[in-house]
Amino acid sequence: MPRIISGTAGGIKITTLEGRNTRPTTDRAKEALFSMLGDIFWDIDVLDLFAGSGSLGLEALSRGAASTVFVDQNARCASIIKKNAIKCSLWDKSRIIKAYAGKAIRILSEEGNRFGCIFMDPPYDKGLVSLSIEKIVSGDIIGNEGILVVEHSDKEKPDAERFGFAELKSRNYGTVNFSIYRYKKG
Repeated sequence: MPRIISGTAGGIKITTLEGRNTRPTTDRAKEALFSMLGDIFWDIDVLDLFAGSGSLGLEALSRGAASTVFVDQNARCASIIKKNAIKCSLWDKSRIIKAYAGKAIRILSEEGNRFGCIFMDPPYDKGLVSLSIEKIVSGDIIGNEGILVVEHSDKEKPDAERFGFAELKSRNYGTVNFSIYRYKKG
């Protein structure tokens, strides 16, 4: 069972959706990712797109993020995220939007939200990586100097540079690939 690695909820085991439709990020891969990211989370707002169990957004909250918006279209995932956030005592800093990523980005844009870090873990090889990055930028929901973390397959390397992002790091952990970018507006 996956767990929160560090911070105020460190060690708490979280629930994931059973079945083959989701790919929960392993503790080992998540620990490596957050080690690469360092202390960026203190008092920033985070968006967890294609959130699944909410593992990445909850980890960010546990490490000091001000808030996390979790987005997943699956009602069962939304329910699991809420249960996990409550179990970790992080529900008061959480918001769940049960919608497709594009619709959620539009809602967040209309509300004037801007995030310091966005996690994105779309279903592999469906063309959702570039489409989602384009919507993030056109919706103006990532702050200048904001961090974008994309979990992706070998076949679908993000082309974030064409949208104003500079790649900071890229790592492979078995079948999991993380690419980390910084946004430079304009």
